[in-house]
Amino acid sequence: MKISFYAILIPFLLTACLHGMAQTPIPKLTDRSKKGILSYFKTIVNNKQVIVGQQCSQSPDVSLEYKKNFQRLYDSTGKYPALIGLEYGWFANADLQKENEYAIKHWQQGGLVTISWHADCPFKDGYDVRWDAIANKDAIDLKKLLKDAPDSKEKASYRAELNNIAKALKQLKDAGVMVIWRPFHEMNGNWFWWGINDAKNPTNIKDYAALWIDMYNVFTKDYGLNNLIWVYAPNIAGNSYPAPAVFYPGDKYVDIVALDNYPKVPAFDDYPALLKLGKLVTDGEVGPHQQSYGKFDEMEVLNTYKGKAPYFLQWHSWTNAKVAIVDNVHFKELMNDNSAITLDKIR
Repeated sequence: MKISFYAILIPFLLTACLHGMAQTPIPKLTDRSKKGILSYFKTIVNNKQVIVGQQCSQSPDVSLEYKKNFQRLYDSTGKYPALIGLEYGWFANADLQKENEYAIKHWQQGGLVTISWHADCPFKDGYDVRWDAIANKDAIDLKKLLKDAPDSKEKASYRAELNNIAKALKQLKDAGVMVIWRPFHEMNGNWFWWGINDAKNPTNIKDYAALWIDMYNVFTKDYGLNNLIWVYAPNIAGNSYPAPAVFYPGDKYVDIVALDNYPKVPAFDDYPALLKLGKLVTDGEVGPHQQSYGKFDEMEVLNTYKGKAPYFLQWHSWTNAKVAIVDNVHFKELMNDNSAITLDKIR
């Protein structure tokens, strides 16, 4: 009895689809220039694939935080996230050289690097990042920090830190590392000193843009930092804060727009609003709301961002707060999912 070619082929294809064999293969990131990375991001969004990212920064000891949030995930799954999140601020004694060691190591292993900067408040004595921008609006004047502003104690404090940050980024440039750079985030909230000075009608929108553009010019012109992918990352608006796009500093100064969000269940609120800016939209920072600590469904995180964001960056755990990927549910399924891009799949 003769068996037709199609009688064999059709059942094979059906079986392949049922077992996920027909899924689009994850491309390798072979061009790690800025242009190449942005192009790769667009491709994987179209493929409905997502880069897995994990932040490491609860204390100034990055080695400890790496073990707790990053290495422990590998120890439990045999896979590292493709994206590592590091921090250049928050602590007065942050060791930028040690942060860079982890950035360079991960980059050389084929991964991607994103860095946040929780800058010290120059309008307050002592090192303080979380200074309420509404309660202290009379003491905060962002214009005083600009390069061409008159000399002042506040300007000197801020620009000293700015230059230290630039030098650390220059070290990464010299090592060939491209940095997904996320400064002055969540500016449409009031918990950081660079944030809104009024919940309904903020009057410091232009001042924020000027501060961003000043940093952009210092880094790109004064220090020649062409290794930065600039990320504008507001918080979700919710019912209390301005829309995420309100403080947008302009297309010339932004490569990606991102959204920070801590929901009870995975969500990508305000995604349609940010799409209107015409840039790639991604997740800047995600984690569970307090009610969902340790119960955040990592497969739902993945499904939330598929076809929309090229990556998500899950925040770290801290005392009594189970936020990191490894501290929540279905993290093994996430790290082994065909559409989740881990370090072994990107290189």
